[in-house]
Amino acid sequence: MGGTLGKGGSWVVDHSMDEIPLSVSIGKSDLRHGSIASVSSSDPPPYDEITTSLYETPKQKRARKRSHLVAYTTMFVMSIGFSIVLSGVWPFLQKLDSTLEKDSLGLIVAANPLGQMVASPLMGLWGNKAGKIRFACLSTVTFFICGNVMYSLLYAFQDAGGRVSYWAMFVSRFIVGVSSANVTLCRSYLAGSTTLKERTSGIAIIAAAQSLGFVVGPGIQAVMTILVPGETYTAGGWIIWDKFTACGWVAAALGLINFVILTPWVFQEFNIAEKERALMQQRRGTDKDIKLPKPDYLPVVGILFSFFVSIFIFVLLETLAEPFVSDQYGWEEDKCMIVVGVSLSVGGLIAFGIFPMSGVLSKKFDERKVMLYPGYIPLMLGTFLLIPFAGKDIPIAVCYNTTTTMEPTTFSTESYDMADYRNQGILPYSDEDGETCTLGCPESQEWCNDVNQLPLPQLAIGYLIVMFGYPLVQSLNMAIFSKMLGPKPQGLWMGVLTAVGSLARVLGPLFVSAVYTMLGTVWTFSILFVGMVLAFIELHLLYRRLVPMNLEEIQGHDGPAGKEKY
Repeated sequence: MGGTLGKGGSWVVDHSMDEIPLSVSIGKSDLRHGSIASVSSSDPPPYDEITTSLYETPKQKRARKRSHLVAYTTMFVMSIGFSIVLSGVWPFLQKLDSTLEKDSLGLIVAANPLGQMVASPLMGLWGNKAGKIRFACLSTVTFFICGNVMYSLLYAFQDAGGRVSYWAMFVSRFIVGVSSANVTLCRSYLAGSTTLKERTSGIAIIAAAQSLGFVVGPGIQAVMTILVPGETYTAGGWIIWDKFTACGWVAAALGLINFVILTPWVFQEFNIAEKERALMQQRRGTDKDIKLPKPDYLPVVGILFSFFVSIFIFVLLETLAEPFVSDQYGWEEDKCMIVVGVSLSVGGLIAFGIFPMSGVLSKKFDERKVMLYPGYIPLMLGTFLLIPFAGKDIPIAVCYNTTTTMEPTTFSTESYDMADYRNQGILPYSDEDGETCTLGCPESQEWCNDVNQLPLPQLAIGYLIVMFGYPLVQSLNMAIFSKMLGPKPQGLWMGVLTAVGSLARVLGPLFVSAVYTMLGTVWTFSILFVGMVLAFIELHLLYRRLVPMNLEEIQGHDGPAGKEKY
């Protein structure tokens, strides 16, 4: 309690400091209203409790929690921007340019994560230098809106000749990818605006928001397909409203809403990390800036590797799903799209439900153990179950030249009974050369003749097990990574983390074409399983170093940080 001179020179009592203890070395029993705490108490309250009680009023805490909701919403909208076009991008490409082959799809799919990978470290550095994320986020959301509007106007490039419309789509998706680099800013902001006690739950929620966006995006495309079956021409015919462009306009509208909630009237920034450093200065009785230790780089790199591996398995399953079931079971295209779409949505919902569990479990158990055992073990087990060990033969696509003969033109040394294929539900289709072919693994993939079909129940069980472990690994990887960096601006490091995840999303389609197409399922999932095992082993070896930066006994020199000695 103190006082100031008011009007007329009167002494006015100031009660604004009544709730703030005069010493940080205080016991819980001394926290009385207006009391002067004893400096010599030997039972100080926990560090995290001191931080919040010293620096945050209930009103400020509510505003800080509201700012977290804005960060969660931004992550949700950015992930929708990536996923909303996934199921429609190939038919849209064919409509823009019917001469395009399927191998042209990979670059378009990779454009978004490529833009994010390039921009993420730069956005993180921008956030660090500025000390605030608002302007950087507003800039990226503007890119998001422009990229989706450009996607909706691609018909305007259709008559330009060459492959102008193709490259226009690439640019539009790349711009949206650049905009999604603001997930780096959201993660770094959350790391700086949460206490150690809150951080794991906060990062789990932000990961869940991103996962929910991946579920909602394809759903919007499905709804637009039903609601907008035809085409509507406006503005001289170059603005066309259909099921493809509608998704771009919906995404742009969501971006506009996101822009509004990032304005100062809704979004206020808070930095608990700065207050933590000020607290440490008080505890040491000095006004000099405390030099935090450097992060322990070896476990930081270890976390980055495990983060890459866990995202890679998810991206590979997402990318490989449709061609995999088409090859393995000889299903028609519509059936593949429906089954894969439903499966990915179910997996996304499972992940959305489990992400928050990481925060709950980490409050009861060591979060490193939660990451390794309920997290990595299901990932390894699920990946192992995707390796075919026994089963029926994979159906091979057999083509007939309907203009000359009805005898098989493929694998002429063997006899094929078309009735058998029809009885199995593997119906013939006609290709561009006038041949009629059964569905199944194409002749170019020679490994299909030597590898067993993966039983469908085994595939379903393996996929579900992976989706139970993936959310725990993802959220706790990010939480431990953030805690190891300590109370310092984390924009650049979060940019590196996001870039590593983007690299996995870029390499996923390339891995499918290079390894799966040439070598098959056994090699593909065996390599993934080995990667998971290596990540599990290296995290076990680094276990004692996967700890938060030691904020209780800062020594003021560089070196490995952590409460545990190793």
